[in-house]
Amino acid sequence: MIKLVLVAILLVLSPLVQAGLVFDESEKVVEIFRSQDFEENLAKAKDGDVRAQYLVGAAYLYGLEEQEVEIDYEKGLRWLREAASQGAAEAYDELALAYREGLGVEKDASKYEEYLAEAAERGMSSARLDIMNLYRYGDPEVGIEKDEERYLYWIKSNAEAGYPSSMITLALRYREGRGVGVDLEKSFEWIMRAVELDASFSHREAARYFENGWGTEQDLVKAYMLYDLGGTAGIEPKEAVAEQMTDEQIEEAIALSWQWQLEHGVVRPASNGYRYQPDVSDREPISLTSD
Repeated sequence: MIKLVLVAILLVLSPLVQAGLVFDESEKVVEIFRSQDFEENLAKAKDGDVRAQYLVGAAYLYGLEEQEVEIDYEKGLRWLREAASQGAAEAYDELALAYREGLGVEKDASKYEEYLAEAAERGMSSARLDIMNLYRYGDPEVGIEKDEERYLYWIKSNAEAGYPSSMITLALRYREGRGVGVDLEKSFEWIMRAVELDASFSHREAARYFENGWGTEQDLVKAYMLYDLGGTAGIEPKEAVAEQMTDEQIEEAIALSWQWQLEHGVVRPASNGYRYQPDVSDREPISLTSD
């Protein structure tokens, strides 16, 4: 199955060898592939157009019934290599799959890893997740074993690239000392970056840092606020924290939660049950990492 996906441009790269992604997140790449004018793209590919080279290569590699293009692995791989030579992340991703599945080439685990890593480094979202999970679980079918060191590398790389799930994973690793030294300040930094992106489960985890003073000062108001933002998953720990708070502190925590929702354009189920929705229009923007 062709791995044409919608991807976001994560890296700012030069237009030559380090071209990066040649399709941006606003483009429906599968539709572009299927509806392409193959003959026109073939002419463009011969003139060096990297997008056309990719589309033509994919058409030959998988076939394109709509354009009466039959599978021709040799031509497909040639055009994908042309696109890859110009730095197209998508072409590297297709070449990785070819070497994993043996499409016109002998299966080759090392080349699969190499090309998948190139696609990931050049900003392809699916490749970043694929290679991280490759080293997390291994791939017995190809003969690749789990690799904790490489898995950790991609967790860090994906976190730096803006993937919330990797931010949370990295935060937990720094907190627990798994594969890295225990560093509560770094752990706190990464969990809060995930919170700012409104990542699922991040608020509940972040609340524990303020509740226990992990990597930051203990602050029950902020802990309550974050448990509140965690929705139904945060109800029980929020109630436990509330037992240690005054009514005024709880009201302040609710106001902070409501303000955060307004600032981030989201609504949590708990907000519908507030005793009041305070006017927070005159407040300074919330900062959870500094006073």
